[in-house]
Amino acid sequence: MKMKIEVWSDIMCPYCYIGKLHYEKALQQFEYKDQIELEWKAFLLNPDLPGKGKGIPVMDYLHNTVGVSEENIKKMNEQIAELAKENGVKSNLENAIAANSLDAHRLIKLAATKGLDSKVMSLLSKAYFEEAKDYSDHKILTEIGTTAGLDNKEIEKLLSSDDYAYEVKQDIQEANNLEFDTVPTFLFNRKHALVGSQPVGAFLKTLQKAFFKWQRQDLKENGNVDVTEGKSCSVDGTCDI
Repeated sequence: MKMKIEVWSDIMCPYCYIGKLHYEKALQQFEYKDQIELEWKAFLLNPDLPGKGKGIPVMDYLHNTVGVSEENIKKMNEQIAELAKENGVKSNLENAIAANSLDAHRLIKLAATKGLDSKVMSLLSKAYFEEAKDYSDHKILTEIGTTAGLDNKEIEKLLSSDDYAYEVKQDIQEANNLEFDTVPTFLFNRKHALVGSQPVGAFLKTLQKAFFKWQRQDLKENGNVDVTEGKSCSVDGTCDI
């Protein structure tokens, strides 16, 4: 038996990448990390974005489509670049590509059947956040999948079909049912939620609190979820400053 942590995340969300890095640092400090199970849940910040390698510059998307001012875009980039630096990675958001993430999420679902979903998620996030690659491009997705250890023929079959599209829609519907509308959202044993950008210490504290309740099988808790909120990205792809 392991305690489950579910994570609603999207590739285009920079706070999702930072959140993943913070969670992983906290997990390494957690004494019972071998008793934790992580499940990635899909979330599409904007399902109307073009896919199949036809993504658009994210800065153009935020300014021209969403209407974010150049000043606020600059502030967001500076803050995220600082967070990235603190985590030993380089932000390249000024050159990043905004694209439909459905196929990327379907690849993560395939990877999950092999226990490779976290690895694929890391490679996808790096491709977007650090390398400014179009994560909807099937060539890029194939490279990421094979690098993670997936079979090339399985990836080809996936990308030429609609496999796992239903599961992606289920994840999004589940987020709606739980009234989560921003990412990242880390849900610990359906008891505690960390939403948005959170420091490593918050992850570690929530891990400890949720795990010991789970370990005691504390059934006295009510059905409410204890939510802690930070900076996040909303459904139109805009991120808090």
